[in-house]
Amino acid sequence: MGLAASFQAVLFDMDGVLLDTMSAHAQAWTRAGAELGVEIDEMEIYRREGEKGEVSARDFIKAVGMMTTRARVRTLLETKERAFAEMARAPKLFPGAVEAVDACRERGLKTALVTGTSRGELTQILPAELAERFDVVICGDEVLRGKPNPEPFLAAAMSLGVKPQVCLAVENAPYGIRSAKTAGCMVIALRSTLADDDLAEADQLLDDLAALIALL
Repeated sequence: MGLAASFQAVLFDMDGVLLDTMSAHAQAWTRAGAELGVEIDEMEIYRREGEKGEVSARDFIKAVGMMTTRARVRTLLETKERAFAEMARAPKLFPGAVEAVDACRERGLKTALVTGTSRGELTQILPAELAERFDVVICGDEVLRGKPNPEPFLAAAMSLGVKPQVCLAVENAPYGIRSAKTAGCMVIALRSTLADDDLAEADQLLDDLAALIALL
């Protein structure tokens, strides 16, 4: 009996799980920061993945001793989003991305996409062949509190009409893992962008989506 028998839904993160876009996000943040005199540690971007962009921008500005004015936060975030749009015009799906979502659906599981990415960015980068496979999509700019707060995963479970305790979350970063765990989900983390130490809060670690499909 596979893992699917224990759950009613699978909640996927997007960047670093289905789309190979995290390096573009990191480069976009560091480029935007350099333009505005804000030095940003690239590894911090990977560890903060899933967080609302405005929160990341505010913290990056604060970390270098600048005043976190609304205008400065907005400028950094908008500069980052423009840079990312240039870098990720044709993002690559990780091997097995479509197959993993299909495997869930074939086993009678509901599916959701739970991402810190804004709806505007998502519509530009998420291939239609993948977008149409989800029952629910929760974006970062559609919740009050993003990851690591549990709200995104709670919103996904509620929209699907299931309890978080019967949801399996697939993540790849500490904030997303914490968000899903606090919501009550079981969490599988993929080793796509970070080392095991950063993924320690997950229930199980896997190398890739092929391993997830095998478990289902």
